[in-house]
Amino acid sequence: MRALKFLFLEDSPTDLELIQRELKKGGVEYIPLHAQDREEYIKAIVEEKPDFIFSDFSLPNFDGLSALSLAKEKCPATPFIFVSGTYGEDAAIQTLTRGATDYVLKDRLVKLVPALKRAIKEMEEHNALRRAEAEKYEIEEQLRQSQKVEAMGFLAGAMAHEINNPIMAIIDYAQMISKGEMDPAKIQKISSKIKQEGERISEMVKDLLRFARQEKGVYEPVSVFNLIKKTRAITEQRLKMSLIQMDLRIDPELPFVLCKEGQILQVLLNLTNNAIDALNQRYPAFNEDKRISINAKREEIAGKAWVRITIEDLGSGIPPEVGKSIFNTFFTTKGAEKGTGLGLSVSLGIVKEHGGFLSFESVPNEYTRFFLDLPAV
Repeated sequence: MRALKFLFLEDSPTDLELIQRELKKGGVEYIPLHAQDREEYIKAIVEEKPDFIFSDFSLPNFDGLSALSLAKEKCPATPFIFVSGTYGEDAAIQTLTRGATDYVLKDRLVKLVPALKRAIKEMEEHNALRRAEAEKYEIEEQLRQSQKVEAMGFLAGAMAHEINNPIMAIIDYAQMISKGEMDPAKIQKISSKIKQEGERISEMVKDLLRFARQEKGVYEPVSVFNLIKKTRAITEQRLKMSLIQMDLRIDPELPFVLCKEGQILQVLLNLTNNAIDALNQRYPAFNEDKRISINAKREEIAGKAWVRITIEDLGSGIPPEVGKSIFNTFFTTKGAEKGTGLGLSVSLGIVKEHGGFLSFESVPNEYTRFFLDLPAV
């Protein structure tokens, strides 16, 4: 373990010696740094990056509260302990409310080492919490990416089937041209059709790649209208193969939402894919009721603007006993080849991070409605 750097902001050599002697008596090993004024202090905290700061409360042409403010600005995680001879109750309260870790009176230096040990323990707990949060975030990101790959599998399967049609058309057109029996006008017309089919394939692949790309993690104002349009475009091939009609009822003038676009798109795709599965389960073939409705409207909650997106299907529905567990990680009613049970749990985590809510209501063999509520910009 590396030696800790202790910065002492102290103008009295005698007091500095007493403080350091007390630390040595307590068996504390450290690298000492010393500052007597503002310039030396700023240079030390910027260049040396101390692990702890011990500061007098009153100094010539400088003061401890100013030193504390500078520390909170330039090295906010560094514990700051006041060691002072003039320290009333009001001053103690003021320093602690401004973020000081602790305070010790110079005529009671016996309390210095216990105060330091408390600060070290708090720092270690804080660092452990930060590491745990980082690990939790990494696991959540892995789960999100796993679920995204799962969703891509469904979409890519449908898209591969749909792409085959324009590819076959392009091959047929190319064979017709290669025979060399057409007049220039006919060749021009067929070339135009080849271009159209190629652009159609390109757009399908681009939609899938947009969804697949790694999220940069930037919150930006995003149009809900455009989000739902992208959801429809990406799922269009699977909807066609399943003979499902999608109805959109969205106000183009809806307020924007502040979000990570790729993540909210992932939520919408999860909900849409689940709706497709529910409809296919209830209606294996074509049916007039085999449809998904997406509705988006502005709402006001507690005086603030929200956007509610409702995704409704008339599929198999969710039984009450299943509804209690659908947001649990790895819970699924589908076979192993159809899902991992990550979709709704990941979606709920994403929505919570965005300050929103994800809920549902369902009647078995009648309908299911999922409600995605997000705060508006």
